[in-house]
Amino acid sequence: MKPELVLIRTGLTEDKKGVFGELCLNNHFICWTLENRSKLIPVGGYCVKNSQSPKFKRELPLLYNKSVPSSRGIRIHVGNDAVKDSRGCVLVGMMRDEKKLMESAPAETMVAMLCRNCDYLLIVEPYSLTN
Repeated sequence: MKPELVLIRTGLTEDKKGVFGELCLNNHFICWTLENRSKLIPVGGYCVKNSQSPKFKRELPLLYNKSVPSSRGIRIHVGNDAVKDSRGCVLVGMMRDEKKLMESAPAETMVAMLCRNCDYLLIVEPYSLTN
C-alpha cells in the first residue's frame, strides 16, 4: 500500500490572511500547515517530488500538477507567518497559535523525509474560506 499524504485545510488565522491545516499520513496527524490565503494553490491532487531548492539550498518537497507547474516552485518548507514566509508554498510546524506556526524546522525535516516515500499529496478543504 502506498502512503497517503493529505493536507486538510481547517481554518483561518486570527487576521484571516493565512489558512491553517493538518498534514496527515495514512489518517494520522503529522504536523500543522499554514498557507498564504491570497496565494493558495487549488484543492486537489499534487505530485510530490523531493528536489534541491534553488532558494533554500536543500532538499525540499516540490508540489505540482496540471494547474500548478513545477516551474512555479511550490514547496513544503519552514516558516512561521503566512504572509511573510509564503508566496504560495505550504509552511509546516509542530505547534501553532491563532496567528502562526512554531517549531517549523523539525517539521520540515520530518516532512522532507516522509516525502522521499510519498509521491502524491491530496489537498482538501472541508469548509468554506469565505467564513
